[in-house]
Amino acid sequence: GAMIGSLAIERMAFAAASDEIKIALVGCGGRGSGAANQALNVPGVKLVAMADAFQDRLTGALNSLKSSQGAKVDVPADRQFVGLDGYKKAIALADVVVLATPPGFRPQHFEEAVRQGKNVFMEKPVAVDGPGVRRVLAAAEEAKKKNLKVGVGLQRHHQPGYLETMKRLHDGALGDIYLVRAYWNDGGVWVNPRKEGQTELEFQMRNWYYFNWLCGDHITEQHIHNLDVANWVKNAYPVKAHGMGGRQVRTQKEYGEIFDHHALEYTYADGTTQR
Repeated sequence: GAMIGSLAIERMAFAAASDEIKIALVGCGGRGSGAANQALNVPGVKLVAMADAFQDRLTGALNSLKSSQGAKVDVPADRQFVGLDGYKKAIALADVVVLATPPGFRPQHFEEAVRQGKNVFMEKPVAVDGPGVRRVLAAAEEAKKKNLKVGVGLQRHHQPGYLETMKRLHDGALGDIYLVRAYWNDGGVWVNPRKEGQTELEFQMRNWYYFNWLCGDHITEQHIHNLDVANWVKNAYPVKAHGMGGRQVRTQKEYGEIFDHHALEYTYADGTTQR
């Protein structure tokens, strides 16, 4: 919402043909619906297109957003796109694209948005593996050349408490920091039971959190926030890492292939460790 709000000011300053900002939502699950709802709280923003792999997810999100935002949601049937390639059509109709599908799809969706010259808000993480990250970095360079605005859902950087704490740490309130510990203990998330006749692809996509090609595992999908804060403390990125993990509690088939515990140590160039 903050990113879209600042974009609105910039558009008006340059006397754009219309002060209305049209957004498209790609990925209509809980996070996508939440991000769209937040964006629509900004004056002058209208939701004009939606895309999702599944009709029920799109319909549910559309009804929910209409209920909370009313006329700011203008997505008739011909601007509702269902299927794995519907994102291209939704992106074409918007000024700003909200990308909130499972992160395994993020690199190709971001590439397409940049190719079409659209401003982007995309949820974290931006990819699930090295090749995906490199695709996102390359697309980000193209976005800079086109002067596009890109925001990523690492919200700690916009929270007053974090901003004030980081300012104090960087001003030397604790002196030099040589050890950072970051924890994330969680009991797990939803599981959508397998339905009769459901394909394996649909089952995995509806339970994307538990499959590495879609989520990147817990460190990538959830712990990214804490790694981000630790890197922020250091104003740097680790140069090496070693660790371990495994499956000890969530071992049933419905929990896919992700680990249920990890322990890692990252080392920065100055010798600082993060655990």
